[in-house]
Amino acid sequence: MENTIWRATATAAALGLAYVAVRWGGLRRHAGKRVPRARQALATGGKLVQLIAHVQQHRGMSNAWRAGDASFAARLPEKQSAIERLFGELLADAVHEDAAVVPCFVSHDVRRLRHLWQDVVRGLGRATPEENFAVHCRIIADLLDWLGALGEARIEQPLAGLVPAVAARNFAHRLPALAECLGQARALASAVAARRECPPVSRVRLLFLLSRAESLLAQVVKASGGSGAGSTDAGRAVDRFVAALRDRLLASGDIQLTAGECFTLGTAAIDRVFELLGAECALVEASLARARAGLADVRAGGVAA
Repeated sequence: MENTIWRATATAAALGLAYVAVRWGGLRRHAGKRVPRARQALATGGKLVQLIAHVQQHRGMSNAWRAGDASFAARLPEKQSAIERLFGELLADAVHEDAAVVPCFVSHDVRRLRHLWQDVVRGLGRATPEENFAVHCRIIADLLDWLGALGEARIEQPLAGLVPAVAARNFAHRLPALAECLGQARALASAVAARRECPPVSRVRLLFLLSRAESLLAQVVKASGGSGAGSTDAGRAVDRFVAALRDRLLASGDIQLTAGECFTLGTAAIDRVFELLGAECALVEASLARARAGLADVRAGGVAA
């Protein structure tokens, strides 16, 4: 009887160990595929971030120009060239998603958006500030969607536990949303200052954007535990921009800011946000490098770090 029980126990233990070995081998194979894919997605995400930043700057410059400030016109061609170059790089990266079972975006999507961008450039001299603002926002919305999809489907979900979830979420979602909120406020405020008047619809929209920016910043700080010099620097720059627009653009009947001042203050805040985004990207990149090194140790028969 005791021998029978012992044999049954030994058999169950052996089966359990075999299952664990098979399961670990499967997880290791999956991680071996997912880590390189995540590294590629992070590189593509970096190009998306650059493209978003350039389109946002072009929106602010061109909006101020179309509203009457001619000083921005000379700065547009250089920005347009940078955007065209980044669309080309993004199109080259899209082949990695073309082959995916569930792609985050495909080459056709990039070509379509690039064509829309080229239409924007061709029609810039005829567009009203409102039309110009709207079409730039459409382009940026698509880019943000692609960045968010890459972060979630290629990094955050498949490598949960291997990458810092807060950093991944800040990189692909929270900080890009904050930068776009500030970017819209910069573009609208620059146009208002160039016209020297603030229509009611612009006032309502700006007040909403400023409140939304404060809310998004609070989410980032809370998710990050309220620590880090980067979040502090970004918070101060955002506060300065928000206070300037509230006190010197929206609070009184007289517009006390120039379009150039609005653009400069907004750019300072957005730059600090993108610097913070870069720091979060570096954290994710470092975790992927550690995961890759650990897998290499396992393959070599060593102990994973």
